[in-house]
Amino acid sequence: MPDRVVCDNGAASVRERRGGTAILHDEVASFFGQLGTRVVPLRPGDPEAKGQVERTNGYLDRSFLSLRTFSGIGDLQAQHDDWAVNTAYRRHHRRVGAIVADAWRVERGFLRALPDPVPDTTRHTEARITRDGFCRVADVDYSIPPGLAGRRVQIRSSPVEVVVHLEGREIARHRRSYVPADVVIAPAHVRALRLAREARDRLQGGDVEVASIDLSRYDRLVGVGSTGPSVDAPSANGSEALSVAGSSGGPVG
Repeated sequence: MPDRVVCDNGAASVRERRGGTAILHDEVASFFGQLGTRVVPLRPGDPEAKGQVERTNGYLDRSFLSLRTFSGIGDLQAQHDDWAVNTAYRRHHRRVGAIVADAWRVERGFLRALPDPVPDTTRHTEARITRDGFCRVADVDYSIPPGLAGRRVQIRSSPVEVVVHLEGREIARHRRSYVPADVVIAPAHVRALRLAREARDRLQGGDVEVASIDLSRYDRLVGVGSTGPSVDAPSANGSEALSVAGSSGGPVG
């Protein structure tokens, strides 16, 4: 790790400026504090202050990222490592005045190792489940078990996975997608949704078998004899009166 990191005066890093002092977001300050690295935000309107960084970003965009596809963050890292060793590190850097690999071997002696353990970069957010059973994380929709539309869930998103909790209980876990406007659906959620729709259609169509109920069990519970209860004529208010065989009283209204 370097002693300092120079960054833009962007809202992602800088919360506000008080005079000439940049106040970082608490999460940014905590992250770099655990790394033991000082953050140096540039003043607004001064892009030339880190022109070398911009040129390096442009080189990465043109030489590495162009026309490539990635299946995930691991694939991205693997392709980058191969490109760096076989392409980037072999070129002669005019400003450095040496082969990049040779300059890198010298520079590594001045850098500190990453702390162990490394800082946790998991992001904790909340979202509401949509009507069609998805929650959105960074422009990507992830499926949720059916029947939870409108509920508010807690989301933990890391560089490799997205985990969704409802009231402290995990309800979904997905591999992180970096495809813009992607839709990630778990097979188990598809099956559950299909079964739920089939059950709903059967209920609406009346195609549901209901087992007959033996009502004599209630007679046995109240101690009614084999002759069973008798029903008297309706009372004045239209309700039927029930009289229990063998009882001395009249009908129960």
